[in-house]
Amino acid sequence: MQNDNEKMLQEIVQNTEMGKNTLDELMGLTHDQRLKEEMMRQKKEYRRINQAAHTALDAIGAEAHGQSAANRMSVSMGIRTRTMLDKSTRNLATMLAEGSGQGVLDCKRAEKDYPSASPGAKKLCSELGQLQAQAEAAWREFI
Repeated sequence: MQNDNEKMLQEIVQNTEMGKNTLDELMGLTHDQRLKEEMMRQKKEYRRINQAAHTALDAIGAEAHGQSAANRMSVSMGIRTRTMLDKSTRNLATMLAEGSGQGVLDCKRAEKDYPSASPGAKKLCSELGQLQAQAEAAWREFI
């Protein structure tokens, strides 16, 4: 049985993987250098937080469970559908802002769902939520 600490860390792993994978997929669709640079900057932050969550899971003897293949495929199909006819900076930024907003909500939900998580896991979750809130604001600048 997973405890709150492990569950929160798993949420962080899945959330950061979603961010990294989405940025990877959208990065190849844009020719806007400023947008691409912001994507790379944020991807680096997602990677850093993902690594911290993996390290914390290792420390408690748990294995990280990232995004499922079905979830990755669903997200990829959604991206392809929404960008089929419109690969504009505005459309990509809108999608990224929506995703970042959802990520913020997921972090808030995890904070409420796992009240007994360790202070370190809570701090990491809060850091991820802040990253995504800042990301949402950054993406809105491109809209």
